[in-house]
This record gives sequence, structure tokens and C-alpha cells, in this order.
Amino acid sequence: MARSSPVPDASSPVAGRAWRRRKSHRRDEIIAAARACLEESSGLGVPVEAIGRRAGVSEATVYNYFGTKNDLLTAVLEAWMLPAIEVLRLEVDAVLSVDARLFTIARRHLLEIQRSPRLHELVYRQLRWTDYRGSALHRYNQVYSGVLRDVLETAREQGELRADIDIPVCRDLFFGGLEHLGYRTIFAGHDIDPGALARRYVRTMLDGWRLGPDARRGSPDQRLQQVLHALESLVARHGAPPGQSRAGG
Repeated sequence: MARSSPVPDASSPVAGRAWRRRKSHRRDEIIAAARACLEESSGLGVPVEAIGRRAGVSEATVYNYFGTKNDLLTAVLEAWMLPAIEVLRLEVDAVLSVDARLFTIARRHLLEIQRSPRLHELVYRQLRWTDYRGSALHRYNQVYSGVLRDVLETAREQGELRADIDIPVCRDLFFGGLEHLGYRTIFAGHDIDPGALARRYVRTMLDGWRLGPDARRGSPDQRLQQVLHALESLVARHGAPPGQSRAGG
């Protein structure tokens, strides 16, 4: 009969270092297990016990790290959304035109749906409508949608977009349309090219948002008014130049 392997002595220096290493990663392992369980389930009903089993810990240990199941869900959202927002900001900052920036946002959004469809559906179809205002998801969404808002405001100030566009409405249309595209294609099991779809989508949106050729040419007075409006928007957003009041005195 083969001899069983000796049980490591937890008090030994080697075993102690291994245990501390394992314990230092445990929170992240529980978050990863929760995300995997949510991706495989059809909703929020996944038991905490199952998440713990997936992470190799007890249900009690999960609650030692996260006071409530909602705290754990918040940590999963943070681990998913914050890196995605940071990547999006870097990608948007790397391009200059409004076309390229909107394309970058649309493509990234579709890629995130494609990579984590169940989690995306869970967040935007279930959590999005449950005690949303003031929640962590609400805060993260404000930061995420703020990237698009900044792009639109800058483009409007620079005369790339019409001066009368309603930016909150444009924001809702932009993301709402992407959600619809995602559910009509990715969730229906269709294979898509996120880049090609994003390019067509942005081209369609910009047809209604940007100044047409006639408006861009215009008369000298019209062009002057466009420039004045852009300057006024810039001053209103960033403040008057040093030594000059907002009233121009």
C-alpha cells in the first residue's frame, strides 16, 4: 500500500509563506469565482455557497470578505467596469477626430458585450433597474458615459458637430442603439465584426449630428456666428481668460 503524503506543517516558514500568499489573493479569487458563476447563470439567483465552492472556500469565508451578497456584486462590477473605462479613456485620447473617437467608443462597447454577454445582460437588464440611482453601478455608468459626453462637447465647441445638438439625448441614443445592436446580433447568436458594425453605426449617427456641407460653407456671417458660438461655449465651460470677467468687462 502506498504511503500517503505528509500533511504540510502550517507553522513551518515555507508553509506559512504559501498560506499568506494564498490568503492575500483570496479576495480576488472570490471575485473571479463570482463573475464566472454569474456568466454561467441566468440571473442574480446564484447562491453564495456556489460562489464559495467555485473559489475553493466556504460560504462563511465569502461573507468574511464581503459583508453581503450585494457587496460582492459591487466588487464584481468594479473589477469589470473600472479597467474597461481606463482602457476606453486611453484609446479615445489616442485619436483626434470626432469620427475616430465615436468609433472607438462604439467598438469598445460592442467588444465588451461580445466578451462578457451574460454579465452585460445581468448588469443592464437586471441591476440597471433595481435601486439604481446612487448605486455603485450608477456611479460607474456616469464615469463611462462621461467619456462620450466629453467627446461630444469638445466636437461641438470645435464646430465639428451642430451647435444645437442635445448632448444628453445624443448620449442616450448612442448607448441605447448599441445595446439594441448587441441584443439583436450577439445575444441572438450571430457572429459579428465589432469594428465594421461600429463604423457603420457611427457614420449613421454622425449624419444627423454634424454640420452638413452647406452649413459648413455658409455665408461669412454664418461662419462668424458658428465661431462665436464655439467660443462662447468654450468660455462657459472653462471660464473667462485671466483678468477678464465673464461679462467681458
